[in-house]
Parts: sequence; structure tokens; C-alpha cells
Amino acid sequence: DPPRRFVGEALAWPFSPLPSLSSHKMLPLHRRPSNSVPIACLALLCVLVALGMVNRLGDPQMRSGVCRAGCHRSWFAPRPQTARYGARGLRGGQVAPRVVMDRPLDYKEHLAAVGDNYKQLMEELVALGQNHIFEQWPAPGTDDDKKEEMMKQLEDLDKKTPGGLIDYIKRSTDLLEKAQKGGNNLKGFVPSVPTGERLKVGDEKFRDMEITGMTEAAHSAFVLVAGGLGERLGFGGIKVSLPSEVVTEKPFLQLYAEHILALQARAREGSGDRSLKLPLAIMTSGDTHQRTVDLLEANDYFGLDKDQVTLLEQQKVPAMNNKNAHLALDPENPYRILTKPHGHGDVHTLLHQSGTAKKWASEGRRWVVFFQDTNGLIFQAVPALIGVSKRLELEVNTLTVPRRPGEAVGSICHLKNNENGKQLTVNVEYNQLEGLLKSTVSPEGDVPSPETGYSPYPGNTNALVFRVEPYVSVLEKTGGLMPEFVNPKFKDDARVTFKKPTRLECMMQDYPLLLERDARVGFTQLERWACFASAKNNAADAASQFEKTGFAESASTAEAAIYDMFAQKLRRHGANVEEGEKVSFNGVPTLIGPKIILAPSFSTSYDELCRKFVTPEKVSISKSSTLYLDGRDIEVKSLDLDGTLSVKAVPGAHVVIDGLKIENKGWPLVSVDANDKSVSEKLRIRGYTIDRVDEEKVSYVFDKPGEYSLP
Repeated sequence: DPPRRFVGEALAWPFSPLPSLSSHKMLPLHRRPSNSVPIACLALLCVLVALGMVNRLGDPQMRSGVCRAGCHRSWFAPRPQTARYGARGLRGGQVAPRVVMDRPLDYKEHLAAVGDNYKQLMEELVALGQNHIFEQWPAPGTDDDKKEEMMKQLEDLDKKTPGGLIDYIKRSTDLLEKAQKGGNNLKGFVPSVPTGERLKVGDEKFRDMEITGMTEAAHSAFVLVAGGLGERLGFGGIKVSLPSEVVTEKPFLQLYAEHILALQARAREGSGDRSLKLPLAIMTSGDTHQRTVDLLEANDYFGLDKDQVTLLEQQKVPAMNNKNAHLALDPENPYRILTKPHGHGDVHTLLHQSGTAKKWASEGRRWVVFFQDTNGLIFQAVPALIGVSKRLELEVNTLTVPRRPGEAVGSICHLKNNENGKQLTVNVEYNQLEGLLKSTVSPEGDVPSPETGYSPYPGNTNALVFRVEPYVSVLEKTGGLMPEFVNPKFKDDARVTFKKPTRLECMMQDYPLLLERDARVGFTQLERWACFASAKNNAADAASQFEKTGFAESASTAEAAIYDMFAQKLRRHGANVEEGEKVSFNGVPTLIGPKIILAPSFSTSYDELCRKFVTPEKVSISKSSTLYLDGRDIEVKSLDLDGTLSVKAVPGAHVVIDGLKIENKGWPLVSVDANDKSVSEKLRIRGYTIDRVDEEKVSYVFDKPGEYSLP
């Protein structure tokens, strides 16, 4: 039967040559038997189906299909995700050559594989244009376990993404649309210098603020933002495990714990409450969480009670690959959504979601202090920072430093929109400030003040103090959601597709954007040497940044800043402390002078330091010296130090240093080769180690309460 034979061959094409119509000697229609008409119609239908496949020839996915031709059966299955539809015959029977239509599967057809539990989530995603997630899935029966894993990930993202996955996509769509159009979100705002205090270490106002802050510290809680690895530093561990300096080799996390314990001890004495604890919350990430837990447990929480430490693990958020906010698939696993960090603004979300902020409010806490992971000077500023917050009744108080015009540091500005009356005090990024100033109050842009040589707009350090009660109230109203932004890198001027997937981000210093107009937001400015020195750059980047800004922000310069801070405080108090000089380590100019470490147990404030050095004019320290004092009851009356002196004393051991003269070889810093793998990584990134010459001879340990004197 030529017509039946043609149907079979037509269905077999394009994998076999298309037969010539003339080769079958088909009878004219009016001479055919009556029952040949439906057969001819069927043949025509099949030809059209076959010809429709021509458009798919260029698709390599089609070529992977399987085709079997014959008189009784033929089907075409280009990929597992195609649907198979068999046609019924005109007389109710199955047509021998079963016709198969190729089309993407509807997401509902996968529900049998992944379960009805995911139906609502799938429907909501599809309604938001996320069909591409499921269209790439093969037909049921193939990779069903992987599909279910993907749905579990989507469900988990829906639970952990701030606001939920669906709302995140909606926010992304809105922000990406604005990003595509461009524009200036500061348009209409006029900047001015906000409310704040500019303090100088040692002056009357500074000491007054510190005293107030020491009292208020008894009602404080602390939050460490520690989600980062040390990769940028060239350090393989988590950043809080990096030694803050080489004299004691205390990691940053231990240094922070000891400061909190020292403030806690003073608070207990002041209040008479021996059970008083100052809580610490640590925001970690997937990269740092377990390693932070291990560091704490291996060191018995550095003296803190386990129940006063709360770990909050930050989750990543979905990435997007175009302006339509299509969720990006992991290039290494098509059954996984690509995720990226959301930014340190998540700390507010986590404090709300975990109930930690609310718990602190119920305990009568008044202040929350936020600080970063590798600033070894931050607690030198905490008492004054809290004191200013109390005196000025600030809801939000940002620690700032003098800032050079053009320096790549954000500025705290008061902004007022004269059109709608909106006012806010918030961080303005350095790359926005210049244009804002030129278009409003300063045609010359960001210029130095004639009196100080610095910009009138203080530089943000991202250390903040919040008043607890209004903070918790705002978190309750917003559900812990923070203002977000998106920063896509478009491929071309069409601004549709991205060079690489992007995501929404948030910053903890943008919290004031959530506040009402009458909220009191301000700043506290201290000299940079007294409060801010970050360790974040490897040697090459640090050397380059030093050339541009004068601040290297390397492991070596952050360490040198700790020594120099104590030296400068002693000089302000009246002690004779020699100045250091710049030495290059790993190509990074580093100020090396006397290496002075005054442990938190020795002094928690400048005022307490001054009380411990009773007669500063009788204290002399050479630039090659190393001084380490660790103990609440150590007192220095007279000291002439040219070398190394280390004194440790337990609580109750009252040690008086009076008339002591030290001359020894000291503990010099010795250069190491940054490429020498036999040297510890924590030293290689600095470019030096310390030679502890005659350590036993220069170290004094008083491990029992009592009265002692040196010499």
C-alpha cells in the first residue's frame, strides 16, 4: 500500500532520505477507491508533521534523538524533556505510525517526581517568569532525585532568604529595572555635616565621655561581624584567627573576648552584681561558621561563658543572570541555583530572626556595639563611643575618623531633600560624595578644611552603637529587612544581560534609612591612630594602596598601629617614649617603634591607663623596646626600659614597678621570605617574625595573689 509506506518513511525523515512522491505512482484522487481518501488525508497530515521538524534541524539537541521507521511504528524523541502524544485513528484505532509532538514539559508534569509539597512554590516561581528553572529538566523518570534536591534548595532559600524567595525576586525585578534605567538615588538631596562630637584623646571632653561610657558599658551587648576568610590577606584561615600582633600572638577573636571580659569585670565591680555578663553575638558565614566554632571550643571560648556567646550564620541569596531577575543556575550543576553573599547588613536580619535583639531588650540592655573582624584598636574607642551616644541621646552613633578629600572611605552626611522635606543621616559612598557636593553646596567638590586639612565630612569606620529599644522596634516593623541595592555589570549598552550573575546586597551602615525623620543619628570622631587600623590587604595590594592613600591596611601595618597607639597614649600622658621609624617588610612601609602591649585586663580606658602609670615623667621607653603588661593590679611608678619587659599578674596580685631599669637585647623583628613555605603563613604575610631573646630572663609571672614589687 504506497500511502502507508509513505507515512512510515515520512516519519523516519530527517534521519533517512525523504522519498520522492513520483516514485509511488499514486492514482489520481477521482480514480482511487473510496476508502483511500482518509488514508491520503492521513498521509498529508504526516507530511506536514515531518516538514515541521525541519525547523528543528539546526538544534543539536534534536540530533541526539532516536528514530525508528517502519510500517507499523515510528516515533521521534529528541530529548527526554519532550512530550509524547500518540494520535487516535479516524475509526477509533491507534494509528500504526505513532506521531510524537516535541514541546517543553509543563512544570506540573514534574510534580509526580518531586512531590505535591512543592506545587505552590513551583507555581509562584513560574508566575514570576522563572520557567527556565524547570524547562531544562528532563522528562519524569530521569534525574528525579536531582530535581527533588533542587526543589529542596529552593524551599530552603525561601525560608532563609530575607523576606522569602518570592519577595526577593519581586524586589530584584524592581531594583534591576531601576538599575537598567540608571539615575541618581541622591538627586534632590543637599548634604551637610551631621550632629556629632570630634574628640581628641586625653582632652577633658574625651575623658568625660569615656567615664560616662564605662558606666553605660554595663548595659551593653556586642556584635562581631566575622563572615570573612583571610584570602585577600594571603591567609588561609578565618580572619578572626589571625594573630593581632606577634608579641603575644593573640588572635583577634581572643583580643575582643578579653576586652569584653575586662569591661564585664569593671561592670561587676561598679554594680556589685557578680553574675553580670556582657553578651557577644558573632555573625559568621558558611565559609567561616564551623571554623569559628572550632576556634572557640579549642580555646574554651577565650574565657567567655559559652551561654554568653551567640553564633548567627549568614546565608547566601540567589544570584540573577539578567534584568528580568531570572535565577542563575550553577554552571557546574544545572540542578542547583547559584548563590552569593548578601552583605553584612544581614546582621540586623539575623539579630531579629533569632530573637537575640528582642532578648537583649528584655534583659534591660541599652546599647549594641557593632564592630568588624580585624580592627585591633576598636575597643580603645568603645567607652567614648557609648558615652557620646548617652550624652547626645543618639539612636545610631557611627565611629568616624578624619578623612582626606577623595579618600576611598564612605562619609557620614546629613541629607535634606528641599522638595519633599525628607531628612536623614547616613553613610554616602566616596564615589557618590564628590558629585553630590559639586551639584549642591561645593562647586569645587570635596575640599579640605583650611583649619584641619581634612574633609569636613567624617570618614566611616563601620563601627556603630545603637540604642536597643528603638532598634528592636524598627526591626519588628520591618521584619528585619534591610534596604537593598543591586550593582549589575552589564555586557553592553543595551543593559539587558550581565557580564556575570549579580544579586541584591545590603550594608549594616544603611540601617538609618529605615528611621523616621526625627530619629537622632550622629557620629563620634577620633584620631585614626586611636581607633582604626584594619588588616585586609596582601603585601602587593597593600604597597599599592599605601602609594595612593598613605594607608596600607596590611597585617604588618595593623599590628604596628596597635604598638603605636599605646606609645602615643603614653606620650600624651607625659611618658618619654621614643618615636619609631618606617621599615619595609614585604615591600610595605611599616612604622616600627617600641612594641607596647597593654592587655585589656591592665586598662580598659585612657583614664585607667593614666591611673596605672602614676608618675609618667619617670617612665622612659626606647624605640627598640618591647613592653607587655597583663594584670588588673599592676602599677608603674618608675621605669627605664631599653629592651624587653613582660609582666603577668593574676587578679589580686598587686605588682608595683618602681625604680626598675632594664637593659637587654630586646625582641627584635626579623625579616622572613614571603615565599618560604617553612615559615608559618601568619608570619609570611607580615614579612617578619619576632626573636624572643632570653624570654625567661625578661618575663615575670605572678600567679598568686599578694604584694609584689619590681625590682
